[in-house]
Amino acid sequence: MKAIVRNILLACLISMFAFFGAVGRKHTKDKMTEAQKAEARKETLTCLSVAILACGLCAWRCFVLNRRLNEEREYQRRFNDYMRSSAFNRHY
Repeated sequence: MKAIVRNILLACLISMFAFFGAVGRKHTKDKMTEAQKAEARKETLTCLSVAILACGLCAWRCFVLNRRLNEEREYQRRFNDYMRSSAFNRHY
């Protein structure tokens, strides 16, 4: 469970800085050339794509970790059921 929380916090941190990079840069529209405007658009889109990618990878990683935890829980439950019903446990 700690890994899932760490994963979410890391994704929030990365997304926060990427969003700040996307909206934080001041563009003076009247003094910019077309090349500078295109470069500014590319920077903004890059920052937004990094934020979206971080959130997507976080969701995927949380899904994988949660699936592993559920498998481990099921294995532990089956093992405990087996140990309760085994002859070794009843004999001693």
